[in-house]
Amino acid sequence: MFQKEIDLKLIILLCLFLVNYTYATISDELNNFFNGDLKFIQTSLNENKNSIDESEGIFKRVINNDINIEVVSPFKEKYILTKEYVEIYDLEFDQVKTIPKEEYINNLFVNYLINGFDEKNIERIDQNSFVINDENNAYQFKYINKNTLQVRFKDNMDVTNIIRFYK
Repeated sequence: MFQKEIDLKLIILLCLFLVNYTYATISDELNNFFNGDLKFIQTSLNENKNSIDESEGIFKRVINNDINIEVVSPFKEKYILTKEYVEIYDLEFDQVKTIPKEEYINNLFVNYLINGFDEKNIERIDQNSFVINDENNAYQFKYINKNTLQVRFKDNMDVTNIIRFYK
């Protein structure tokens, strides 16, 4: 009788764990996805100029939780995102620009990347898609598969950007 009680408790505990694991929040999923090294391709669709631009790079979260982004084509650039500032390195012209937190604090996507995602303003569309809205923009997220996440948004110049992140 005692062994059956232990087995039953173990089964219930496993079921609770699986339910918790299955229903991870969107913010947990995003924080886990952006916690590792990623490759990305960004496509910018400028309807006013009738042009499409594409860049490729690497996204890395480093030990102190800062983010290093290296654009490898078509131009060589590096971005360091911290809780206090963003540094932009133009490697071809050997120039550095520092943007203080006050200037990027209203960019929801950058803030989420730096500080982590939370459930605020997230609306699930279906199992693989959701939207994060703020008063300025809507960021559409879609899991293409478990290793590929697409983010679509319009920037401050009304250019549509599509970024595909790959594990």
